[in-house]
Amino acid sequence: MTFRYDINGIRALAVLSVVIYHFLPESLPGGFVGVDVFFVISGYLMTSIIITKLDVNKFNIWDFYLARANRIIPALLALCFTLLILGFFLITPVEYEKLAKQILASSLFISNLVYYKESGYFAEDSLENWLLHTWSLSVEWQFYLIYPIAMVIIFKLFTRKFIPLILTLATLSSLALSVWLSSRNPELSYFALPTRAWEMLAGGLIYFFGSKVQSKITKCFELVGISLILLSCIAYSENIAWPGYAAILPVLGTCLIIASNQNNSSLLNNYVLQKLGVWSYSIYLWHWPVVVVIYKMQLGPLYTVIGLAISGVLGFISYQCIERLKLKNHNSTFMSSLKNKPIQCSIFIAALSFMVFSTDGIISRSSNEYQTAVSDVKASPLRELCHTNKYVPPKDSCEYFEDKNIKWATLADSHSVEIAYALANKVSEQGEGVKQFSFSGCKPSYGMSSNFSNCAKWYNDVVDYVITNESIENVVFIHRYSAQISGGDNHLYPALPPERLTKTSLQVIESIDRAILALAEHKKRVIVIYPVPELPRAITKMIDSAYTADLDFKNLRGTKANWYLERNRVIINHFDDLVYPSNVVFIKPYELFCDSSFCYAVKDGRALYFDDDHLSVYGASILAADIVSNK
Repeated sequence: MTFRYDINGIRALAVLSVVIYHFLPESLPGGFVGVDVFFVISGYLMTSIIITKLDVNKFNIWDFYLARANRIIPALLALCFTLLILGFFLITPVEYEKLAKQILASSLFISNLVYYKESGYFAEDSLENWLLHTWSLSVEWQFYLIYPIAMVIIFKLFTRKFIPLILTLATLSSLALSVWLSSRNPELSYFALPTRAWEMLAGGLIYFFGSKVQSKITKCFELVGISLILLSCIAYSENIAWPGYAAILPVLGTCLIIASNQNNSSLLNNYVLQKLGVWSYSIYLWHWPVVVVIYKMQLGPLYTVIGLAISGVLGFISYQCIERLKLKNHNSTFMSSLKNKPIQCSIFIAALSFMVFSTDGIISRSSNEYQTAVSDVKASPLRELCHTNKYVPPKDSCEYFEDKNIKWATLADSHSVEIAYALANKVSEQGEGVKQFSFSGCKPSYGMSSNFSNCAKWYNDVVDYVITNESIENVVFIHRYSAQISGGDNHLYPALPPERLTKTSLQVIESIDRAILALAEHKKRVIVIYPVPELPRAITKMIDSAYTADLDFKNLRGTKANWYLERNRVIINHFDDLVYPSNVVFIKPYELFCDSSFCYAVKDGRALYFDDDHLSVYGASILAADIVSNK
């Protein structure tokens, strides 16, 4: 296959757009489209390789797989191994465990699935993930595994002329799925192969329909294609549903450039772009960890420029020392592929990272105090099973641990999950069980219509179910009240979030009272929990910062007590001022987790939270003991 200098130039444009976007997002808000450009190029090249060999009956699927392994794995593993070694010396066990998990997922080419699973409400900032960018390599590798098999089957079952038609149908189907899913489940659409496949398949179609000769018309194709990619980089931003229909623009632009076949183009075939194109894969690999270092060390704008330069240098070194290695991939079989050095190294790195992950980042090397605090940073083991973000009929909600004698219910948002688990452990000693009702981010919506919140129907049905359920005698009621009443971000600490009281805020407060009073009328006890103190940042970051600075974290401060009181002033004053029925009991976490000066993240060496605002199981157990004693 003749080397395509124009395609190499597109690679340069793609890596430049991605790198600039990650280092200077304001300068190129749509630079992420570079990944989509890479996908189109991959689809074109893979189709070219497969069809060319199939046409002469010389296609060996193991040769194809090993060629891909030799191309992708060595540079990726060099990065992973470097991070694994440096991480042992430079980051805390908690962070090292996370890094090991990312390396394991990347070396097995399943990181897109892992990052999808970790996306959503509790997702870490993307800049906390050293290998987040490897999701695209996982998508490509999964495509490489399936695509040649599909092409071989199509080639055997149909004549060659039907392949473009079948590819067109597959492309349109994947695109339709992408458009449909991007607005319904944007995280899944972003990371999944089925919603990304159309971009690679579009590249495959260009192999069949692209121009074989150059002309003035095809030159126009190149200009239009480059313009579409640049327009996407400038006009798009991370707020757009992606990939969806918007991705058609950069994909079409890339297809037009490839189809134009301008191999001697002065626009794309110049010294700078050709060198960047050759180094593009390695630059892509190394640039993201450099971005993460700058973020974690809170370095200034000057280091952004330095980071760009370092990414280029590391990409050049990786290309010269790793990518240019000559590795055998001819006359391969399944058994011979097991002797492939990149695959063997991949297995070794996966095993090593699994060992690090399974030992909690080799946490045994840290102090006992650190190990104790970190061991408490745990959510309910039943959170994933029992917590929901969509409508679940109340009768189907989780019951534990004495499901034959459900005397307790907990509601309503995610802050009730660990309390339900801890309470169930406590009351099971008396032969009683708990039914958990929790809906992620659900604001109080009792008595409100479905357009008030996405959980209004669920909320109404749950309260009515609890009221009519004669077995349930005690109800624990908790929300993240202030966030749902006036909004605001605890990460602004020590500044207070602006207090925004609106008509909706008043409706939320009315809904709180409506639910409490309705439950109190029919139940033995309604235990209302005052706001749980929030932390200025995630508990693990606070512990790690104290540990790294060699500070005592037996009683690690979260926020000032006055900040907590002012942050939650509206709901605290409301609960304090109103007169509720005598069977409504109030529990104040402030009295358990704060003193007159500070609220604590770690108390007596034990972590009270598992993130920045949800209690850990240990923290919840303290609250549960107080709940039972006030029954």
